Amino acid sequence: MKSSYLLVLLALASSGVVVAQPSQQSIDLAKTVPIADVHMHTYKRNGPQAKEFLEQMDVNGIVWGGAVGDYREDVAQLLGKRYIPAVGQAEFMQVFFSQGEAGLIDENHPVFVQFYEEADRLLAEGKAKGFGELHTDNHNSGPKNIQRHIRTDNRVMRRFYEIASKHDGFVQIHSQLDDDFVGDVLRLTADYPKVLTVLSHCLPLSRPSDLENLFSQRPNLVCELSAQGYVHNKLAGIKRLPRVHTENGIKDGWKRLIEKFPDRVMVGTDACCGWFGSYSDMVKEIRNNLLPSLEPEVMEKVAYKNAVRLFQLTPP
Repeated sequence: MKSSYLLVLLALASSGVVVAQPSQQSIDLAKTVPIADVHMHTYKRNGPQAKEFLEQMDVNGIVWGGAVGDYREDVAQLLGKRYIPAVGQAEFMQVFFSQGEAGLIDENHPVFVQFYEEADRLLAEGKAKGFGELHTDNHNSGPKNIQRHIRTDNRVMRRFYEIASKHDGFVQIHSQLDDDFVGDVLRLTADYPKVLTVLSHCLPLSRPSDLENLFSQRPNLVCELSAQGYVHNKLAGIKRLPRVHTENGIKDGWKRLIEKFPDRVMVGTDACCGWFGSYSDMVKEIRNNLLPSLEPEVMEKVAYKNAVRLFQLTPP
């Protein structure tokens, strides 16, 4: 019996899964710690009613939510200071579905030309805090009908960065890792040091060492860990083990990354694609499988304190 247990531990360790038990203090805190959901979609088209967002946030201990599109006035009015309003995703999708990848890099596209002015006004008035989620490369990590692969450093993205820089805003990007993306994001974060760049899903298909490389070079680069567990794998029909955390906790490499850069990682749900009915399951997974692996001080940063600081949030 003892030897079988040791074999299980060795197998878990070799797979990158944390085998050390979390402290009781961390387990207890994870159940009640406030959470800022920095990947909470508020779609306009066929999206939930504003009151549904509020109800789910209250039930699940989510104090703030948003940071990805679509921007909705009704949600903003109902949530007030609890909303992290972002713009740009609806326009990005509109252009993509009408003209494909070529449209996404055309800074003179009529939709974008009109949007630049609107976005500048919304950020100036404090009604929006930034842009997101902008998919530049998801050819291996998203639903097939929205897959695309464009350079992240392009004239349209630079116009968004210019507006965000003017208003101390953020840009949240969904992309995959390759040499082009690394060069692009390092240029953009260097050219616009006042802009916070948020990497959706902590850069799909990347390794902790890849994030460590980027974090070590740019202080204005952070990421969020939405859609990295069993819930999204099941909803998307993915059969492989989750990338970041399982029922055994956070995988070793990701735990080390968070502990080395505790001020650069946040959490989110990403109840996209008609999956809002699973919102509670996504939050439970964060509370049960992700947060307990962290020491209380780090857990609080990842759960909400980093978001409060980076997005300049105030208590509701």
